[in-house]
Amino acid sequence: MAESRRLTFPDEAEMLAYKAWETLKLEPPVDLKLVASRLGIVIVEQEFSEEIDGVYVRLPDRPPVIGVNDIYTKSPERRRFTLAHEIGHHLLSRRVKGDKLVFADTALQRKYSIMERSCDRFAALLLMPEPEIRKHHKELAHNEESRLAVLSARFEVSPMAMRRRLRELGLQVWKGRY
Repeated sequence: MAESRRLTFPDEAEMLAYKAWETLKLEPPVDLKLVASRLGIVIVEQEFSEEIDGVYVRLPDRPPVIGVNDIYTKSPERRRFTLAHEIGHHLLSRRVKGDKLVFADTALQRKYSIMERSCDRFAALLLMPEPEIRKHHKELAHNEESRLAVLSARFEVSPMAMRRRLRELGLQVWKGRY
């Protein structure tokens, strides 16, 4: 990330995403399997019930496991976001006490749980860090009409996720629109 070292962060999710980029020297699109591997997480991709996007399981004396629902109705971008979100569970739940820890993510849980919202924030920041978004957004100044599609493809996220991130950063999508 082309940014001077930050000393303070508004929350733990942002600090952890920043540290991942700095430590692993990440480039867009983020190699989430590399991130998981470096954290000792096993990834299992298989079909689950439609309402489940992913699961995170931590048991004693076993490596942590992330399950990603690869049912055909979940887009590759949705699965990437889910994997980043579950990595967030691994990092943000380190201080949760107990030998066993299981998170099963559904849309309803994400809407209300502080932990789920924190993991969503971590996923967005890991997949679309501010310095990289700003850099690539500026590079595409000549191509405003295609900017959203190009940025979404470059970071391997959905156009909806990219639009939301651009709005958060106060960056235009095209022709005066956010």
